[in-house]
Amino acid sequence: MSHRAAILAYLTQAGLSTRHANDRINLMLQEHAHQLAEQIRAHADRDDLDYYSPQGLGEVADLIDPHTTQEPPR
Repeated sequence: MSHRAAILAYLTQAGLSTRHANDRINLMLQEHAHQLAEQIRAHADRDDLDYYSPQGLGEVADLIDPHTTQEPPR
């Protein structure tokens, strides 16, 4: 089961209609995308790193998909 399907199941079990649950999931994903874009923009504005260098691109990739060795946020 995908994470989206699990969240959808949770929200519908909590009483939301499938349509409203999907709308809520879409809003959460949009907010997450906005926050991620802000982090990437802040990263791109750094003066100490060439954004297009392998290191710069690697750091952006880590913003999008952190290494699995990092502990998840609590």
